[in-house]
Amino acid sequence: MPPSVSIIIVGAGLGGLATAIGLRRADHQVTVLEKAPALGEIGAGIKVPPNSGRVFREWGLLDEVHKIGICPQENKMRSYRDGEVLSTMPLDGTCRDKFGLPYFVVHRVDLQHMLAAAAEREGAVIEFKREVTGVRGIPGEAFVQLASGEELVADVVLGADGERSRVRTSLLGQEFRWRDSGDHVFRATVPLQTLQGDEELKELEKGINWWIGPQGNALTYPLKRGGLLNIVITHVHPLDAIVEFAPRPIPQADVANEFEGWDPLYHRLLSLTTTCARWTLLHTDMATQWTGESGNIALMGDAAHAILPYLAQGAALAVEDAATLSVLFGSMKDKSQIPDILTVFETIRKPRAVEMNCRVGMARDIWSMPDGALQRERDRQLREYEPYDGYPNVLADPALTEWAFGYDAFEEARKAWDKFQRGQFPHTRGTWKLNSD
Repeated sequence: MPPSVSIIIVGAGLGGLATAIGLRRADHQVTVLEKAPALGEIGAGIKVPPNSGRVFREWGLLDEVHKIGICPQENKMRSYRDGEVLSTMPLDGTCRDKFGLPYFVVHRVDLQHMLAAAAEREGAVIEFKREVTGVRGIPGEAFVQLASGEELVADVVLGADGERSRVRTSLLGQEFRWRDSGDHVFRATVPLQTLQGDEELKELEKGINWWIGPQGNALTYPLKRGGLLNIVITHVHPLDAIVEFAPRPIPQADVANEFEGWDPLYHRLLSLTTTCARWTLLHTDMATQWTGESGNIALMGDAAHAILPYLAQGAALAVEDAATLSVLFGSMKDKSQIPDILTVFETIRKPRAVEMNCRVGMARDIWSMPDGALQRERDRQLREYEPYDGYPNVLADPALTEWAFGYDAFEEARKAWDKFQRGQFPHTRGTWKLNSD
């Protein structure tokens, strides 16, 4: 009979909670440690593309995502100058036809609470006010040090504690410094009911709208929670700008001044907001190593591979991690296979995370082109051609969406495990033999 191992997950974010669900479904003992006193009630919109929706469907949670989310009908890419629609993709229908799954937009708070409830139904234990200060491992045991002075022990420790990961710092023995992306992020919301008197603004309710302009872009989409239109703007900040680590209120007029000359419809929308939050978009480098020398501590989600938000794939990658771990730990035959399982996990997940990071940078450049010949040619291609490989409307790019949305984390993990149990997986320790003994 397969063993049941004890697993501590550090961090009750989306990735940590999804991992708790998957590992409990594989019949392991799971405890989630979260330093906050409770799940937060502050957050913003987030997207659930088909590659993460596939995981939720496998776990019987897709109906719950439907309850808290909206399936945008279309994705429109607009010129910043006059709002001309350069490209339209019938988003919901296309995703359902091609990938068999919707494309959702949800409020992060609702998704986190849904995942926490599902994890607890599966039998995971979530402990709040449990601040982790460090980890250490020896063969066969992994330890978590708490701010209270207490030390916990488990068979496996997974660091799912985000970009400011204490687990990563402790595991790898180095701080990962914040880097300034060069962009400010602005965020605001507008009640959908306030759009009803303006037919052009009312059209924004139907889906995702994207204004692409010089050195920045603006994105809007509806949220079910509160009946809001979510507005997210990124824009290159001055070289001498003060780094703002946390969202700071900024008057609507100041935002409008930063986008002088943009589409009048976009400015009409901004006029319906009262305040907006602004902060500096910071990031950390991807961890070069995800697993510890003892073979029983590993990083996942943003702690391992944080990426900038331009493709809305950060949370989706973390959910893919969770699915991968659920298959690998669900296939193990003996605790001695834990180091090899974590090796397989890192080996198959790291290349995808690295490639996604590269594609995010490419998307940022495409959507923020300065005025000039490159921008004019980009807009011409959007207007005149059907989607093709490299199409600037990335949600319509057939090659990119197949690679991103068509990814099946369960299937990739099963193929990796099959290779491992044949004794063909590199950098493993020979524990594949236990599967045939």
